[in-house]
Amino acid sequence: MERRPEDDVSGKGLRVWNSMVTMAIVSVLITTCGVVSASAQGAGTDAHGQERSSHESEIEALKARVKQLEQSVEAIRTKELPLDEPLMPGTPTEVPAIERERELVSEDAYADARPDNAPFDPALRGFFRFPGSHTLMRVGGYIRTDAIYDVSQLGNINQFRTESIPTPNLDVSNYNMAARASRISFETRTDTRWDVLRTYFEIDFVGPGNSTNLRLRHFYGQLKNLLIGQSWSTFHDSDVIPETVDFNGPNSWIFHFNPQVRYTHRLAKRHAVSISAEQPSSGTPSTNPVTAQVVSSTSPLPDVVVRYRYETDDYHFNTAGLFRSVGGVTSSGQSDHVFGYGVMASGLVRLWGRDNVVFQAVYGEGIARYFNDTKGLSLDAGYEASGAVNAQPLYGGYAAVQHFWNEHWRSTVTYGYLQVSTTDRSPVDTYKRTQYLDCNLMYSPAEGITIGGGFLWGQRVNKNDVSGEGVRINFLVKYDLVRLQQDMRKVLPF
Repeated sequence: MERRPEDDVSGKGLRVWNSMVTMAIVSVLITTCGVVSASAQGAGTDAHGQERSSHESEIEALKARVKQLEQSVEAIRTKELPLDEPLMPGTPTEVPAIERERELVSEDAYADARPDNAPFDPALRGFFRFPGSHTLMRVGGYIRTDAIYDVSQLGNINQFRTESIPTPNLDVSNYNMAARASRISFETRTDTRWDVLRTYFEIDFVGPGNSTNLRLRHFYGQLKNLLIGQSWSTFHDSDVIPETVDFNGPNSWIFHFNPQVRYTHRLAKRHAVSISAEQPSSGTPSTNPVTAQVVSSTSPLPDVVVRYRYETDDYHFNTAGLFRSVGGVTSSGQSDHVFGYGVMASGLVRLWGRDNVVFQAVYGEGIARYFNDTKGLSLDAGYEASGAVNAQPLYGGYAAVQHFWNEHWRSTVTYGYLQVSTTDRSPVDTYKRTQYLDCNLMYSPAEGITIGGGFLWGQRVNKNDVSGEGVRINFLVKYDLVRLQQDMRKVLPF
């Protein structure tokens, strides 16, 4: 982290002023010594021998004092004041180039915690120092407004959630505008005796339903490779988030913010392993359809995630395993839990220039709460004809290609698929599978400004194979709260 010019100027000015004052004192003392010495030499008679001896003693004492002051001046010149020490980025580790160069309207990848606390932006643009401290701070976020037109009525007027598509379709069009996707973030980087401590806080306005209440996204601290707080689940890869015109993203995206404790260990320069204990929550039906007993979802153990990641400047590969307990307690006090698990693989590959392709594939049982489409639908577990609880299998994935037409224009095409295998006693209108398609065009005429538009299509199919489709046209305008200077050190060409 580079020292700011104004800090250098103020620090040097203070040292120069101290040196000038001290040198002035030394000069006065030296002059006084010279005058006293001359006076002593002029009075050279024997009658004043004792007086000369007294003057010589005073001269020796003054010379000693001058020497001591000269040493003090030298100490002032060489001593570095602690607050003038430059703040370091915390590590020589850098976020791979292709992950920094993708350019997403959502900026979701910036918020993620990185191995060794590596800064997402090596130039550390936008940071400023708190006066009299070892802390740098960055204020971020953006104002985003969407104009949305639905060809047929969808269940959610703000977010394109394929699970909310009516089955069958409702042939009623709708127009809506929203600024709920706007967000604010604060980041600090503080020098400590061990390493740099990074804290990150981010909120948006995507409240429950269609409200604009504040929603906490990230609030965590990371020292070295220990993270404590709320962030993306470790069963997630922020660098494969596709750029979609709708901020909700694809149906099969693993989208979950979890309070957690995470530790990351670097096996080698490009290899890292993470393990985390995260907040659990079981999504089960509120009533057992066989016994008619009320069921309260409980989680006796934390969700545990183990992740491996390999990355270079041109591509990365990520895989993770999730292990959890799902179920609940009946109204009679009986605890009924089953084992749930998930396995995911994801990756990012640079094609040419800044063009890239991302993908994610997931299979699991009892992990529906982690997916963008099925969170909140209580599909982690279901009940068999015997009344026993069972973790419900599901699988899905998505792929997206991002192409940069030139410096200002880019496009992304994303397709996603997700299917849940529900139990026999699940209602006939229960979610079975969905498909998602997003095609868009984004224009960035200047730093901090994005104008975009796109076409979205989705399909929902129920357990009884009744389906519905939805079509949406979405336009957006986004302004960054802080306009950063152009980073001239581009790593990848267009």
